[in-house]
Amino acid sequence: MAGMAWKPFAGRGGRSEILRVGAVGVGGMGWNDLRNVASHAAVEIAALCDVDKNQLENASDTFDEAKKFRDWREMFDTMGSSFDAVIVSTPDHMHAPISMTALMENKSVYCQKPLTHTIYESRRLRDVAIRKPVVATQMGTQNASRISKRQALSMLRDGIIGELTEIHAWSDRPAGWWPQGEDRPAGSDPVPSYLDWDLWIGVAPMRDYKKDTYAPFKWRGFRDFGCGALGDMACHICDTPIQAFKLYKPKSVVVEATDATDDMFPSTERVIFEMAGVDASGGKTVKFSWTDGGRVPKHSELNIDEDFNLGQNTVAVVGSKATLLVNMDGDPPQVFVDGKLKDVTLPDMPEQNHWHQWVDAALGGSQTQSNFGFAGRMCEILSLGALASRFPNQKLAYDARKMTFPDFPEANQYVRGAYRSGWDVPGLELS
Repeated sequence: MAGMAWKPFAGRGGRSEILRVGAVGVGGMGWNDLRNVASHAAVEIAALCDVDKNQLENASDTFDEAKKFRDWREMFDTMGSSFDAVIVSTPDHMHAPISMTALMENKSVYCQKPLTHTIYESRRLRDVAIRKPVVATQMGTQNASRISKRQALSMLRDGIIGELTEIHAWSDRPAGWWPQGEDRPAGSDPVPSYLDWDLWIGVAPMRDYKKDTYAPFKWRGFRDFGCGALGDMACHICDTPIQAFKLYKPKSVVVEATDATDDMFPSTERVIFEMAGVDASGGKTVKFSWTDGGRVPKHSELNIDEDFNLGQNTVAVVGSKATLLVNMDGDPPQVFVDGKLKDVTLPDMPEQNHWHQWVDAALGGSQTQSNFGFAGRMCEILSLGALASRFPNQKLAYDARKMTFPDFPEANQYVRGAYRSGWDVPGLELS
């Protein structure tokens, strides 16, 4: 249990005895994040916040000295001076508003993936975080700290594949997890007494509550609240090559899909990015493709023999000498040469706790694995793909400097989106 005694806080610029944490969203993955952060010996849980009273009370049973809130804005207003860092584990559309509020108050932030809901939010969080080097940030891609993922990162940086040519990633989501590819649900149901629906909607446009439709889990497929399978899973799967090669500049994107709707992301899709060349590609443009809904790329695209089981939730990094495969589940990275699996010596890696790494950084330690400087860049790319699914089979050229689509201006309105009246957030001005 976390006590509430006041302790001095020095931040990353110095040393501190204790990190006082406020947690927003304490059910589901939020509960997992809260428990893992709280397991660090130098953490005190100062505040708990959730729009779901049942989840809030469940968390309070364990952290019974923490103050309880339903509205995160009230938590910041009434006891902002009593906590130094924030965990943000809400639906996607609330990640940036809460994280930006914390950054503007110089608080360290651990935010679930994807970091943001729009291209603009990704750019703003990245820019603000970079200008605040004494504030520790970490996106909740806990798989990035797995030994296997860090081994793959090291191997790619060491040039094991030769010259980078293509990246292919795939996931079994959303099939069997949450719906996508449907029209807006009709009708409404009474809002449960334990849920503050207005606060759950937050910055998004208001809509009627529907039981077992949005909260607590299926919101992921709705454009107003989530980022679809691409936003939900690619952070876990594609981060390794994007980070290894600093593959940060998308030139264009096209989404192949058949059932995208105005309200939901498609049930299955292929997203093809053209990425600006990097040193690892010899300056040549890199093809980066994503498929979901259970679809997988062709073995021939990966330079892997047909009899190999590609599995799911995996990325293949294709080069002139070899192809490297790594999944998000912790299996060792695999290297293929001329289509055949090759025995390779994997680099030694120490254990790394993703949550504790963030706490240590906030208390004066080194940089985190998935800091917002990197996460903001990656999520801008993924948000670009999510946006493009509104215009299936339309290739969109992207001007990254201006965050615009010069040849398809009707897409520009979705770069920033709009916040509901009364939900303006300093640092995320939309005008």
